[in-house]
Amino acid sequence: MSKVEDLTPEEVTQLASTLLYWSGIPTFLRCPYRPDMSGTDIGLIGFPYSGGNHIERMQYLGPRAVRHRSSSYHRHLREFRIDPFAVLRVSDLGDVPLPRVFNPDLTAEDAENFYRKVHERGIVPITIGGDHSVTTPILRAIAGKQSRHGGPIGMIHFDCHADTATPFGGTRHHAGAAFRIGVEEGLIDPARTVQIGFHGPQPAPYIDDWSRERFTVIALQDLVENGIEQVASDVRRVVGSGPTYLSFDLDVLDPAYAPAAADPEINGMTTRELFALLNKLRGVNLIGADIVCFCPPLDNAAQTTAMTISQIMLQFVFHMAEYRTQHGDALAQSAVAKTTTA
Repeated sequence: MSKVEDLTPEEVTQLASTLLYWSGIPTFLRCPYRPDMSGTDIGLIGFPYSGGNHIERMQYLGPRAVRHRSSSYHRHLREFRIDPFAVLRVSDLGDVPLPRVFNPDLTAEDAENFYRKVHERGIVPITIGGDHSVTTPILRAIAGKQSRHGGPIGMIHFDCHADTATPFGGTRHHAGAAFRIGVEEGLIDPARTVQIGFHGPQPAPYIDDWSRERFTVIALQDLVENGIEQVASDVRRVVGSGPTYLSFDLDVLDPAYAPAAADPEINGMTTRELFALLNKLRGVNLIGADIVCFCPPLDNAAQTTAMTISQIMLQFVFHMAEYRTQHGDALAQSAVAKTTTA
């Protein structure tokens, strides 16, 4: 890797231009746009949908707002000694096509078909939603008996709510049901599932019971009392070394850090706590992730929520690239060969 003083004036200008998020055509993390899914190891995908949430209905605007702000986040994290964009092919695959968007059940079918194509090509998906109902069709496509994993996968779920409700409003496919569906359909393994960050008042005292009877639940108060190190150790113990999905609902964060989260709760996790915990989870075999429940019209003038999402997305890319490089993943090795012979 070149030192700054070794760069030509043209290279310095090019490097500086990547920080100008308002310049050029916006893509996730300023990655190449490949809607045909060619030449891709990690696929950044927009899921512009809000038909599963009956409270806030602006999440469909999330992917476009994140593309805009994340264009300046094609960067390198200080904690990692790896360039993910050099060792893996990271692409913006565009948005999930939703031709039957007015029907949540048919929308889930269409999204599942799209992600099945992603999965068949060996692409690891990172999705920007959308409300939390988007997790269900993603899991149906990349987990369970029909997937290349051959069965249920592990789950790390950040949220201030359990999202294990029964059918509501005439459909199973609403924003509060993905993790019950995941268990019932054999997509996620309850013994390898951990939910992190429950906090705030709830509509009834029994709301969390279904999760607590099946999953490992680490409430926000547990994190505060036990600390990052202990929580990270607990998460690693639960998910083990097997394939694991990470689903991140913005409402786990305090509104100070994500003012445009749908269904926010006061006194949430700080970004410092979040990134400290994520850095302790390096080495977990993440085979997909989503970031959901962003309502751009509720964001502030500084685009704080969009910036937070951009940083989380970048963190996921680094985690996946580091794991695949260290564990000899065929995709990473192929990418390394391409960069060294170029």
